[in-house]
Amino acid sequence: MSEDASAKPTLSNRIGAWSCRALCGLMKLANVRFIAVLGRGIGYLVWLCAPSRRRIVARNLRIVHDPLLRGARLRRMVRANMVRTSMNLACSIKTGLMNDREFERSITMEGADFFEESGMDGHTVISCIPHAGNWEILARIRPHFTRVEHFGSMYRRLNNPLLEKMVYDARTGYGCEMFSKEDGLRAVLKLARNGGLLGVLSDQFTQEGLFLPYFGKITGVTPLPALLYRRCKGKGKLIAVYTRNIALGRWQAVLDREIKLPEGCESDAAITMEINKALEACQKENILDGFWMHHRWKGTNVFAPQQPPEVADVARANVRFPFRIIVCLPERAEEALHTLPMLRALKVSRLDAQITVICPLAQRDFWAAQSDCVDIAVTSDEKVSAGEQLEADEYYRDGPYDYLFMLSENARVFRSLKRHFPLYISGFTENKLSRRFRAHFSRLPWGPPQPEAEDYLRLLEKRHELTLDRERLFAPLASRAAQHPSVCYIAPLSSLGSADRWPEERWAELVARLSTPATLLALPEQESEAQAMAESLGIACRTASLSELPDLLSPADRLYAVDGLIAQTASMIGVPGSVIMASRSAARVYRPDSTMKPLFRHLPCHPCALSACDRPEACTSFITVDEMLSC
Repeated sequence: MSEDASAKPTLSNRIGAWSCRALCGLMKLANVRFIAVLGRGIGYLVWLCAPSRRRIVARNLRIVHDPLLRGARLRRMVRANMVRTSMNLACSIKTGLMNDREFERSITMEGADFFEESGMDGHTVISCIPHAGNWEILARIRPHFTRVEHFGSMYRRLNNPLLEKMVYDARTGYGCEMFSKEDGLRAVLKLARNGGLLGVLSDQFTQEGLFLPYFGKITGVTPLPALLYRRCKGKGKLIAVYTRNIALGRWQAVLDREIKLPEGCESDAAITMEINKALEACQKENILDGFWMHHRWKGTNVFAPQQPPEVADVARANVRFPFRIIVCLPERAEEALHTLPMLRALKVSRLDAQITVICPLAQRDFWAAQSDCVDIAVTSDEKVSAGEQLEADEYYRDGPYDYLFMLSENARVFRSLKRHFPLYISGFTENKLSRRFRAHFSRLPWGPPQPEAEDYLRLLEKRHELTLDRERLFAPLASRAAQHPSVCYIAPLSSLGSADRWPEERWAELVARLSTPATLLALPEQESEAQAMAESLGIACRTASLSELPDLLSPADRLYAVDGLIAQTASMIGVPGSVIMASRSAARVYRPDSTMKPLFRHLPCHPCALSACDRPEACTSFITVDEMLSC
């Protein structure tokens, strides 16, 4: 037993131990069938009163059984599993209290002779056990294997030292050697070398283990069985061991499912993957016997742990369901564009990443075209909510969603996503919805201003421990107009409002001094005003939406613009030119190496963050045509 188990108990520890002794005393007197009925009743109560637990079970069942499960069929399976699990947990306590007669009447074993013979003559059996059925049975079956010298099991130590001693004494009282992972692996490795039977709960989630598919979806799994198997040096055997409920108050321990490794399967990752496949096959015999009431495929803030290439190769060859990340983008297109490097970072963060963005309808075509970092784009402002759109079969078949980056403050969208909970939610502390987030990040209020895109990247670095390649993330936006002849554009109408306007007479002077004819470029919603201004200037006019700008602009063009959506998109494509700034800080919008050169005046009101200027003379009026042309 571990040293921590002998620590001085607190009052709450003592109360917990007394309560457990009282409960065990009552359960010892009760018949196992009565305990099973009581456990089922508790299961119905938990199902009725714990909606968050129902969502966890539903999520797990979609992964292990059918990703398209929904509606009444899914609800029935959730209820049945929660009732079955509660019964198994209640009876697991009774299992340790049964006398030999009760045990023989309630428990049968399949493959006991094979199991025992496999662990004799210096050979070692590593029993790979899933969380299914009444697995406490496996600590009681030691007396049935008298010809095996060592019979042990790995377990997780309890926090209450008094309860820890009770459980340890109960299990070792039947001759089972117990090894806690907190005590190290020396004793376990010794058993593996000397021979015997050793049980390991092999499907336990672990953030420190290998990240490999289990039921086709990558999750943290322990490499311990593979490590022990390799230490056996040819005298080891892997057997999938599990228990199943066969009647009320009766279970069967299945002990003869040997895991045969294919030729060349030698690495921990490859062996662990074969173990996962074997456990999947065992669980699929009766999915409802599985313990699906815990987060088996849960998200943590470190959602992309670094894995060696050989582990990634094994995972890539066996993955079926992606790691699904939802990014709810800011409502304003100008702000949403800053998230593009973040989306690229998320896409390459792990081999199974699938990125879904939620954006206004006007932005959907643009984001859907970013195939290097966006897989699915749904809308936030249509009659059908974003949550309902994500339930369409074409999206639903990929399994449950894992992660939500809530970069919008749209509470309506957030509520619509509740149907897809549980989700690990991340974002900025300034977001009005941040009290629901598990990972918070504040924008730095000090130091020199940096592009807003850096805020999103620092969120990934500081809160999610991602390693970023900034040069790749800030690569120019793909232009589909590279084969077109170069064009000189002016964009005198800002999507930010009139505060960023430049006097029309300056635009007339600029157009007159250009060496090539210019074309006025505007957004579709500005078409009537743009047509009138183009006619006044005597030049052609063209309108393009956000999604159409990459089809129109190329690095061979030139643009003279006021700050807004067109200038910002052009800078991301790599179009050279000048941009007049008024309401926004140039350092927050354009990177130092941007091809669009910002022009502004250092006045007390700059940047004003206003859509309309409230001064007698706008700061943009101080910028000359010579300055525009000199950039």
